[in-house]
Amino acid sequence: MDYKKTGEEVSKKVLSYFQADTSEWKAEKCTKNISVWSTPSEDFEGMLYRAEALVETPPAKLFPFLYLPEHRSKWDKAVQSYKRVETIDEDNFIIHVITHSYGFGLVSPRDFISLVHIKKYDGDLLTTNSVSINHPDYPACPKYTRGSNYPSGYACSPYPGNPNHTKFVAILQVDLGGLLMPSLINTVMPTTLINFITDCRAGLRARRASVPAKPT
Repeated sequence: MDYKKTGEEVSKKVLSYFQADTSEWKAEKCTKNISVWSTPSEDFEGMLYRAEALVETPPAKLFPFLYLPEHRSKWDKAVQSYKRVETIDEDNFIIHVITHSYGFGLVSPRDFISLVHIKKYDGDLLTTNSVSINHPDYPACPKYTRGSNYPSGYACSPYPGNPNHTKFVAILQVDLGGLLMPSLINTVMPTTLINFITDCRAGLRARRASVPAKPT
């Protein structure tokens, strides 16, 4: 597989989802500063989910917090393991993720092997773009149900009127594998996105609290 070519192709598709008009999409959940919508996916027989939120951190500080293992593995309560297993170049790498169970144990732990492509655009738009791949060193194993990510990603840009805050957008398309009812998946995924953003905010607060104050 040409990982760089695949990464560029995925980033084009994910960008179209970041820029999509959601006026006809279904509103799934809305909490304080977090909204989640869904629409039938063009990539598989499931749903595409979009979450949007205000995060009170500049984009340049939030962005690496989302995908670097040394950060993500500390704050993301949904994962029991988040590892970079191969580096292609500075903008392309492969991750292996093992999740905890979802939905109060209704969905057992899953594992995912994905290509991640980092893409930066004019206007200070920072994005991650990911898709599941097959990797010879990480075949599916009986211990976990293998899930699949279809073109998905995160976008960070300066919040309108306040560049010290971030407009955060997440696109998620996932086939959890196994014999799960679509109604269960549709219940779990919006909550998963809200929990992801909530955990990220908590992780940022904990990180700020751990940094010693500068002497005056």
